[in-house]
Amino acid sequence: MGARSLRIALIGGTGHQGPGLALRWALAGHEVLIGSRRAEKAKRVAGELSERLKALGAEYEFGHGLNQDVVGEADVIVFTIPFVGVKPTCEALKERLRPGVIAISPVVPMVKKDFGLMTDLPPEGSAAELIASLLPEAKVVSAFHTVSANLLLNVPEPVRGDVVVCGDDVDAKRTVMELVRDIPELRPLDGGPLAYSRALEMLTPLLITMGKRIGQPDLGVKFI
Repeated sequence: MGARSLRIALIGGTGHQGPGLALRWALAGHEVLIGSRRAEKAKRVAGELSERLKALGAEYEFGHGLNQDVVGEADVIVFTIPFVGVKPTCEALKERLRPGVIAISPVVPMVKKDFGLMTDLPPEGSAAELIASLLPEAKVVSAFHTVSANLLLNVPEPVRGDVVVCGDDVDAKRTVMELVRDIPELRPLDGGPLAYSRALEMLTPLLITMGKRIGQPDLGVKFI
């Protein structure tokens, strides 16, 4: 783990991607808060995740609450939400965020086509750049686009692969790369400025569609 424990708020942490990240970072010693649009759902999922860790011999209590309530004291927030929710969620959160908070975006704007999924990038260039435009006080970093939510949830098994991390703030990007390292056998790679998030977001629907076609739904990437 990195040099210090971080308080991490998962926005929409009750969905597909949030629970696996919550478990992994809890096991790494971070304080993890589960956010949701419904407080009762956040409480239920937080309890379920605590029980999963208890079964592994780890006593841990996840914080929980409405999205706008869990972000106020967070060092890092993670947007584990569909792209359609980005604008309204940022609008609801922007007055609650600490200046300089690190915001991680694994968000991918996708549409269904006859042949599978295809990226539908916004005018800003990428979902990450849209978040940066909506939350100017945050340090936005994009990461985790190519990591299977199912594999993340399968604790304590390692998750093998590379995670490309893009951002314009060097220190924020370094912190996110440490969070990647906190998940056993994931390797962070510096992908350069936030603008390269466009390439990352275009890769995700390819992996999903190709994985379904070849019968390997949890495809990731590895650079050699």
